[in-house]
Amino acid sequence: MKSKKRIIVALISFIIVLVVILWINGIIPKQIAKVYSNSYLKKNFPKMQLEYVNIEWNHYFGDYMITFRDENNELHSFCIGPKYFPVNLGQGMFGFEEEYREKYSEQKERESQKYVELENMPLDYNFSQMVEDKCYIVTNSNTVYHIEELDKFIENVKNKVPDEIRIVQYTIEGQPILTNLEYTNNKFILKVDNRRDGYASEEDRKITTEEYHATEYELVKGNTPNVITNLKTYYSVELKGKGIRHTISICSYAEIKRTSEEKFKIQFNADSKAEEITKILGKEETDKYDYDIYSYKGTVDIVIDEEKMSLREALINNKITVDEILEKAQKDAREDKTIFGDVYLDGGSSFYIYNDYQILKLNTLQGIDSEVPPIKDLYIGVPSMYLGDIKRIQYNF
Repeated sequence: MKSKKRIIVALISFIIVLVVILWINGIIPKQIAKVYSNSYLKKNFPKMQLEYVNIEWNHYFGDYMITFRDENNELHSFCIGPKYFPVNLGQGMFGFEEEYREKYSEQKERESQKYVELENMPLDYNFSQMVEDKCYIVTNSNTVYHIEELDKFIENVKNKVPDEIRIVQYTIEGQPILTNLEYTNNKFILKVDNRRDGYASEEDRKITTEEYHATEYELVKGNTPNVITNLKTYYSVELKGKGIRHTISICSYAEIKRTSEEKFKIQFNADSKAEEITKILGKEETDKYDYDIYSYKGTVDIVIDEEKMSLREALINNKITVDEILEKAQKDAREDKTIFGDVYLDGGSSFYIYNDYQILKLNTLQGIDSEVPPIKDLYIGVPSMYLGDIKRIQYNF
């Protein structure tokens, strides 16, 4: 019995001595420092995704130096003490906290800002860029792009989550009006950018800003049947309250997947040194068309069955017709949300904006009450090509 007690006492003594040795030699304190600092840093600096690397005694500081690696593979070292029970992070923490605050507060601000400020947007901001930026776009023919962005915005407002949406609508002449509607700090901020409306007076071509307290106003989504086609539903989104009512008209759309392969492809070659407008094929050169065909700020090639040629060559040699080009453009605009097609209210002029070019088919009613004949010409040019510029340069009105 006594021998068993001696064994137990000896074992306990051995363990105590071993622990003391491990403690004095820093092995246990290092583990304490590792567990404590790992828990502290992950709790207070979660976005850094810090991982433990190493810990060593630093004679200069009289503390342990513990090192972690962040998500960008950068190393961060801190002093931790005291020597035998290191649970106080010291040297290195102040600068690290400042860096973390600056880095991730700026990142948070960047993440919360969905769009570039309207004041910094270029005046030649085109349709393909609007689609890429996930703007909520409503065309003159009531085709809608990114309606899901509107639904998310309305849901966030309902749940009091800060958010913003950029809405693009077009004037009768086809020029974009940009509207930013932001919900933040319990208020709505409405900014309207009218600078691209060439038909507006000079004083009206500017950005205006209005603010509405969310407690006094509400965002409402209603719907009205489309009596013209009976195929879509119009929606009105209204900011209503205390004597004002701002309405944005929109409609839903059905996405159609593209099923057929392209038989030909247009290749537009932008050229800043080229003349603004160059005739590709004149109506006097063929009996197929009663209008002229032009390029705008570049040249036009076409690839048919993997053979590349100029558009002029293809038209003259009956490789392709303008009707086929326009039919494909109409189909592309229906089936691909990144391609924008619409009609001007000038008699039926139509345009189709791709990522790197635009097709503009004029069909003006000029001449009914004037001496200017109707215009039927076709233009293929840069995506930012604008009907008003074409009329002014080519037809002097």
